[in-house]
Amino acid sequence: MTETTPSPQPAVSPKQRHWIHAGTGLFEIVLVMGASLAIAILVQQNLSPSLMETLGVATGQDPDFLAASRVMGIQIAAQYGVLLGLVALVGYLRGRRRLADYAITPPRHHKHPMAYGVAAGLIAGIVPSLVFILQDLAPIGSNTPFWEVQANADWDWRFWLFTGIASYGVIAIVEEMAWRGYVQGRLMEGFAPGAAILITTLIFALLHVQYLQADAALQLTFAGLIFGSLIFGVSTYRTGSLVPAIIAHAIINTPMSTLLHMLTLVLALAVLIVWRKQVWAEVRLWGQTFACWSTLAALPALLLIAGLAIAAMRLPNGLIIIPAFVALGVVGLGFWKRSAYAPARE
Repeated sequence: MTETTPSPQPAVSPKQRHWIHAGTGLFEIVLVMGASLAIAILVQQNLSPSLMETLGVATGQDPDFLAASRVMGIQIAAQYGVLLGLVALVGYLRGRRRLADYAITPPRHHKHPMAYGVAAGLIAGIVPSLVFILQDLAPIGSNTPFWEVQANADWDWRFWLFTGIASYGVIAIVEEMAWRGYVQGRLMEGFAPGAAILITTLIFALLHVQYLQADAALQLTFAGLIFGSLIFGVSTYRTGSLVPAIIAHAIINTPMSTLLHMLTLVLALAVLIVWRKQVWAEVRLWGQTFACWSTLAALPALLLIAGLAIAAMRLPNGLIIIPAFVALGVVGLGFWKRSAYAPARE
């Protein structure tokens, strides 16, 4: 009678391999984005005159938009040059060498991607437009330094050159390449699409620290930023391309008068009414993407990230509440690990 020898078990199970892969992806993102932010801070600290000086915020003088354009161009080139260089290097080593791997490709899965981007921009711009209208007619809070500069400046070609670099043009392109093209795409290799979009949105929003204040206008703007970022993420996932997200991002970031903000609100309402069937189809897609266990179970872990970030940046005694967020995050990650994994769409 012969004994059967049990077949050897793999040292790492497929489930463990998945979580190792997901954790490695998060670590890679932290390193790449951290390096680019460190370069940006280093450049900001050593540039003279600084951006705030060229805009007149630090000196009380009239803004010099040509000098501000030069400073902003240097900052963007340094930060995103390092970031995209690291992304290209890591991607080459990992075999992600096609532009399509970063959603730099003509839109797919949608018949009218340009119209999709415009409609997404109008809808995502509802909250920012409402804030600017209220700030002009019945202020609900304080302005950021840039809002003050924008409100008091002459909108000549120098102004549009600067905002083309810092707002609706260059920055809209490189931010979407970095966040929706790289970060969200990298996260989708290891996490469900909804979770990847939520994580990307949270980190992207928290880096806009100027809105994390006890101020109604800034808090409402922060809420609009989260909503807009979700729209950018879903549009990239929906079409497989950054093009609609870049269009939407540019629309939101374009400087407008109060009258033009009112017009965009009317247009957004028209989109919601006239194309209600298409809008409802997108809402159903949002439901399929976010209202699933593999996404909802990630919320406690996301609260951990948000709590730690806000405590570290804004609360004088933030260390006191950090253990609570750590505990909540650990519990959330435990549930997340046991949840069903929904792979990203190919």
